[in-house]
Amino acid sequence: MSRILTSLHGRLLGLNSDGELICPNGFVSGDHGSQIHAPSPRKVVWFDDFLGDAVDARYSVVEGTDSATSADSILAGGIGGVLRLTTGDAGTGFAADLIQVNQALQWQASNGGLAIEARIKISQITEAYVFFGFTDVVTLEAPVISASSADTITTNASDAVGFMFDTNMSTDDIWLVGVAANTDATLQDSGYAFEADTYVTLRVEVSSAGVATFYRNGVQVGTAMSGAVTAATDLTPTLAVSKTATATSMTLDCDYLHVSMNR
Repeated sequence: MSRILTSLHGRLLGLNSDGELICPNGFVSGDHGSQIHAPSPRKVVWFDDFLGDAVDARYSVVEGTDSATSADSILAGGIGGVLRLTTGDAGTGFAADLIQVNQALQWQASNGGLAIEARIKISQITEAYVFFGFTDVVTLEAPVISASSADTITTNASDAVGFMFDTNMSTDDIWLVGVAANTDATLQDSGYAFEADTYVTLRVEVSSAGVATFYRNGVQVGTAMSGAVTAATDLTPTLAVSKTATATSMTLDCDYLHVSMNR
């Protein structure tokens, strides 16, 4: 085993006898607002650049009843790796047209340091729905949706937190939403909308007390959201997209996905 022999900052960083760098707390890359943790004894980390020609088997892909939904392959010709989700084209709502990627319920805010980040783009910004963040079930469910009355929401999940884009809202912006034990957090308008076929990086950080902070392209949007999720609830990262009307498909491309949490 190796240990720090030459220390910096009270043995928070140092060199061993072979001149190797040791950082007991782990390593982080990227600027504030868009940071990627490396796996370590103190950090649980998932990072997927969607390389290769098949979706990792550790994802659960759940789809609506329409046969047009598709998420069974990496985008051909997607330089650097791209996951493509294709919605249904029934035009009858989420039960038919929603496509969603989840994992196992292996994440909790109570551990501390919970974060999720992805770089995504959508092909259309009309009659569209997107949710990105965490939710509490692995079955098909749009965690938070527009209530179709002004700028109000309906929370289908008991616990969920993330970014919601639903053109049934009066304001077609990306909204910051959360729900903890069936109690809705105060939603916030990010002040930004999606642009068709334009990548945006979205990130949510959740404290051990269930307080969420949201970032768009590395810059915080909104204010810290208390009661965003129940700290002790088992969660899955999720990415969901659907058409809300009109019998046409749309796509969501994900360049990478990163999830991390303290052990």
